[in-house]
Amino acid sequence: MPLNQKKLLLCHLMIVLMVVTFLLPFTRTAWDTVDCAFFKTLNGTLKNHVSLQMFWALANHKLTDWVHDLIFLALITASVFSVPREERLKKISQFIFLGLYIACILFFINRLIFRKHFHFERLSPTLTFLDSIRLSREITSIKLKDASPQSFPGDHGTTALLFAAGYAFYANRKLATLGWIYGIFICLPRLITGAHWLSDVVIGSGSIALLFLGWAFYSPFGSKMSHLIERSLCLCLRKPHPSTIG
Repeated sequence: MPLNQKKLLLCHLMIVLMVVTFLLPFTRTAWDTVDCAFFKTLNGTLKNHVSLQMFWALANHKLTDWVHDLIFLALITASVFSVPREERLKKISQFIFLGLYIACILFFINRLIFRKHFHFERLSPTLTFLDSIRLSREITSIKLKDASPQSFPGDHGTTALLFAAGYAFYANRKLATLGWIYGIFICLPRLITGAHWLSDVVIGSGSIALLFLGWAFYSPFGSKMSHLIERSLCLCLRKPHPSTIG
């Protein structure tokens, strides 16, 4: 894909707008108000509801990440088989690129830069509101994350938004909608249990997704990398590349 300057610029303008409104005192108040109202509303649904507590506790468990991975794989498989047979290798190459790209972002940006070099100390909702419902205390048999002294940005939120947006770019409209719905669902366990604020996901994770996916999809980078992967797969499978046919 050639460089799409307008859409790439729009991605950067959205990032600047979100970050500036988060940092300026008079607009930060609005974000704080939304954050508090959002958390109290969602967290309040857990009160005296054992079944909901158990559901979100299980959804917050680390082993559930494997379930998410399987569903990601199922969505990708559905997208691959939604295109004609001759286009499937290209679609597979696009998703291989997306998976590798997301893995690099999560490792180098979220884990190395934010955790080790960029210390943004922000107490999670459960550490801010002492009267909040702590699932780790209500359900002690399940190990889960419902608090963090450095909640910004959200790791799960970053993964979810990167996958949902990237998947939507490559999949058809119906599957893209499913991808977005599931991506939002993945963000909910940490938001409901109070491990992250809404703005941790919208601003923190959203800015990361806009920046890196913007450069992947609105510059030649993404198409060139997926094309390179496709050619490599053709060599491994000893198949002629579509560009060499005819």
